[in-house]
Amino acid sequence: MYQAVMVDDEAEVLQANKSMLIKEFQSKNISVAFDFFTDSEAFLKTLNSHIHYDILFLDIEMPHMDGITLCRRIREISPDALVIFISNKEELVFQSFEVSPFRFIRKSELSQLIPSLADAIITELNRRSPVKLKITEAGGDIISFDPRTILYAEAQRKECLIVTKNGTQLIRFKFMDLENLLTDYHFIKIHRSYLVNMDYISRITKASVILTDKTELPISRGSSEKIKQIFITYSN
Repeated sequence: MYQAVMVDDEAEVLQANKSMLIKEFQSKNISVAFDFFTDSEAFLKTLNSHIHYDILFLDIEMPHMDGITLCRRIREISPDALVIFISNKEELVFQSFEVSPFRFIRKSELSQLIPSLADAIITELNRRSPVKLKITEAGGDIISFDPRTILYAEAQRKECLIVTKNGTQLIRFKFMDLENLLTDYHFIKIHRSYLVNMDYISRITKASVILTDKTELPISRGSSEKIKQIFITYSN
């Protein structure tokens, strides 16, 4: 279950937005527990009591402490907090960028945008959630890792070299089976011996793929354009 909070000094608006958001998350079978505050300072005291929130919906115009100032304080406690500003003060949208909100939504448009907003929030929360892939090696050993940390995998005879952001690991596992396991994690086969995580591709040339860490890997002959198209489609 996720923990969410709404902070808005207008009680009627808060109540209406609360009902819409709860209903939308329920319709998507996502469990979200909400807290509600009409006073930004009271909320901050709660946050300082080591209460964690996954999602924070903040008004900007509030007495005592405005939403942007409040968000600065939130960032000191929880730098990666998922903050959504809900305000009709559209002229403050650029000022809000300094505290890196996830979204800026106009109050007057919230009811229309709630379905897409909820989808975006769920996608982001899933992206942040730990992912563990378990592999049973030849011989019976079990290895667990997060596939999103893998830059690329290389076939080496009856083994696979896994190169991650944190180091390398050689596993006794069939390359074809590893390819099947990584299908849902945005990997592309650029060569009979290489699987690459598209999140770490920096450049594609006629003969190679260059990763964000400057590693250069060979592309199968004649497949450069196909790989480029797959990568463009993924990036969009």
